[in-house]
Amino acid sequence: MDKLIKARTAELRNERNRFAALAFVWGDILLELDGDFRIVFASGASDGILGRRPQQLSGHLFHSLLAKQFQPLVTEMLQVARRRGRMDNIQVRFVHPDEQLSPPVSMSGYFLPDLGDHFFVALRVAINALPADVARSIKRDHATGLLDEESLSKVVTERLVAQRETGTEHKFTLMTLNAFDPLCKRMEQIERDELLASVGAFLRAHSVAGDTAGRLASNQFGMLHRPDVRIGELEQRIADCARDADPKGVGIEVSSSVTDFTAELIPPGDLARGVLYSIRRFCDRQEHGFTFSRLMGQANNLVNDTFSAMHDFGARVDRLKFDAAYQPIVRLPSAEIHHFEVLVRFYNDDGKLIPTQQLITFAEQVNMVHRLDLAMMRRTIKWIRTQLDLGLTVRVAVNVSGHSLENPDFCRSAIALFERNRDALGQLMIEITETSEITDIDGAAKWISRFREFGIEICLDDFGTGASNFRYLSALEVDYVKIDGESIRQSMKSGKGQAFMRSLVDLCHSIDVEVVGEMIETDEMRELITKAGFDFAQGYLFGKPEADISLYWRDAKTPRQ
Repeated sequence: MDKLIKARTAELRNERNRFAALAFVWGDILLELDGDFRIVFASGASDGILGRRPQQLSGHLFHSLLAKQFQPLVTEMLQVARRRGRMDNIQVRFVHPDEQLSPPVSMSGYFLPDLGDHFFVALRVAINALPADVARSIKRDHATGLLDEESLSKVVTERLVAQRETGTEHKFTLMTLNAFDPLCKRMEQIERDELLASVGAFLRAHSVAGDTAGRLASNQFGMLHRPDVRIGELEQRIADCARDADPKGVGIEVSSSVTDFTAELIPPGDLARGVLYSIRRFCDRQEHGFTFSRLMGQANNLVNDTFSAMHDFGARVDRLKFDAAYQPIVRLPSAEIHHFEVLVRFYNDDGKLIPTQQLITFAEQVNMVHRLDLAMMRRTIKWIRTQLDLGLTVRVAVNVSGHSLENPDFCRSAIALFERNRDALGQLMIEITETSEITDIDGAAKWISRFREFGIEICLDDFGTGASNFRYLSALEVDYVKIDGESIRQSMKSGKGQAFMRSLVDLCHSIDVEVVGEMIETDEMRELITKAGFDFAQGYLFGKPEADISLYWRDAKTPRQ
């Protein structure tokens, strides 16, 4: 009798513990799995999610109910739960007996060694689902099932916005698989596919919501995760998996860099731009190359530091708190100054000049270059007015990114600025730069036509360095093209190259477009481009960018030899 009472007491205790464990999780379906992941208990509305009633689930291997692409992920998540005691929400889908896929399902649960090493799992429809527009735009790396770079940035942004409600902090890890490409080349296709799928499953399983990991390059991976994820153990598991798959048994070396990713009070739109920029800089190991007040030294939180730089940059731009330098463009062969190109100058907190290309790259990647371009227009028109008051008629070309031409707000603001300053526009020119490729050429052409209605001449920068330039030349109404100095130097090395350059100049002249040669630094280059028919030249031979043009402008009355 005592044995019977003890057995019954133990049974009741187990039942109590089982339902206590199930109370920790929530969902439409509650499952208990044994150590082999076989279902031993099921309760809830399972028909809609699994296509089976609860009593039909007992004895089934849990993996057999999952869609194939989610099986590696769930296997890894359960292994994580075995070590950590629980697993966070992950998105999965199941296959019904009629082979129809279930809707997206959120899965979470606990592992309790005191109850026979069993897992207690909850399934619920549409928990942690991304907004519909984000979900539709998601793209994945086929081999690993991980998000691509832009998709990862979108999902990270959504997770960071969501974390504000819970106060949870997240970290972002960049993982590099050194010697991974050579390993893949010496593996058979099927083994390579299995290895890539395993790497993807490992990273997804440890990421926030089980799907905030991405493949950023052939051997680089990024993952947003909770601070308690043991990155060292994950590195070792991937390294062991790669060594086992390597025909030579050599494997790879896995290295990681970790930074904080939190959102604080960053507006969602700015956060989205900052996350993408942060991921790219982190991958390039240049995350601190662009420095304002918060992008200096070792960043404690890359997203917040990036946003601080964005805020600082925007404030300086909007208040015109930057400098400008003016470089002359001269007519050939006389070398008489025709106009100046105005160049933006920003300085970091130590007073050192920030390289212009680095600055423009930052502005474009965080979608703020249109604000800089508009600020430069405002400053330049103000400067033109100052020169007119001094009795000087100075023509100045201001740079406008191709990215800005695709921004209707920028274009409308520019036109409003022109409307208010018609009397100064005779001295204003626009130089279109191709640091960002123009994708909507028809739209850009319409805006350029509107600009030209104000009498503003247009120059196309860096012409001849890419096939897209010829597409621009045929679609956009421009007055000048500027040929890159490196292209000129390479072309002038041979007779064939010189003939090509003369043909290019002749093509431009045939459609009433004048040609400027950039980076002309020697008398030899000046002579070569003059013979090739160039109309204008720019470079240190004729003058460096200067904040004060008074010397240049006085000298302009006397042709430079």
